[in-house]
Amino acid sequence: MNKPQRGRQCRPTRRELDAAWVRLRAAADQGDIQATALLVALAENKPLFSALEAR
Repeated sequence: MNKPQRGRQCRPTRRELDAAWVRLRAAADQGDIQATALLVALAENKPLFSALEAR
Protein backbone atom coordinates (compact mmCIF):
# COMPACT_ATOMS: atom_id res chain seq x y z
CA MET A 1 0.00 0.00 0.00
CA ASN A 2 1.38 3.40 -0.97
CA LYS A 3 1.50 6.15 1.60
CA PRO A 4 0.12 9.51 0.52
CA GLN A 5 2.73 12.17 -0.07
CA ARG A 6 3.14 14.51 2.88
CA GLY A 7 2.70 18.23 2.52
CA ARG A 8 5.30 20.90 3.14
CA GLN A 9 6.38 21.43 6.73
CA CYS A 10 4.28 24.17 8.36
CA ARG A 11 6.76 25.37 10.95
CA PRO A 12 10.12 26.90 10.07
CA THR A 13 13.20 24.77 10.64
CA ARG A 14 15.79 25.63 13.29
CA ARG A 15 18.19 26.75 10.55
CA GLU A 16 15.57 29.12 9.11
CA LEU A 17 14.91 30.58 12.58
CA ASP A 18 18.61 31.09 13.20
CA ALA A 19 18.98 32.84 9.84
CA ALA A 20 16.03 35.12 10.62
CA TRP A 21 17.58 36.12 13.97
CA VAL A 22 20.89 36.90 12.25
CA ARG A 23 19.14 39.10 9.66
CA LEU A 24 17.13 40.85 12.38
CA ARG A 25 20.21 41.56 14.50
CA ALA A 26 22.14 42.77 11.44
CA ALA A 27 19.34 45.18 10.54
CA ALA A 28 19.22 46.48 14.12
CA ASP A 29 23.01 46.92 14.14
CA GLN A 30 22.74 49.00 10.96
CA GLY A 31 20.29 51.37 12.66
CA ASP A 32 16.93 50.01 11.56
CA ILE A 33 14.50 51.35 14.19
CA GLN A 34 11.82 48.73 13.46
CA ALA A 35 14.28 45.87 13.80
CA THR A 36 15.51 47.31 17.10
CA ALA A 37 11.96 47.68 18.38
CA LEU A 38 11.17 44.11 17.36
CA LEU A 39 14.24 42.79 19.19
CA VAL A 40 13.23 44.67 22.34
CA ALA A 41 9.63 43.44 22.11
CA LEU A 42 10.75 39.85 21.58
CA ALA A 43 13.24 40.04 24.44
CA GLU A 44 10.54 41.35 26.80
CA ASN A 45 7.95 38.92 25.42
CA LYS A 46 5.56 41.78 24.66
CA PRO A 47 3.38 42.27 21.57
CA LEU A 48 4.28 45.05 19.16
CA PHE A 49 0.74 46.38 19.31
CA SER A 50 -2.23 45.66 21.53
CA ALA A 51 -5.44 44.01 20.38
CA LEU A 52 -7.32 47.24 21.09
CA GLU A 53 -5.15 49.17 18.62
CA ALA A 54 -5.89 46.65 15.86
CA ARG A 55 -9.58 47.57 15.74
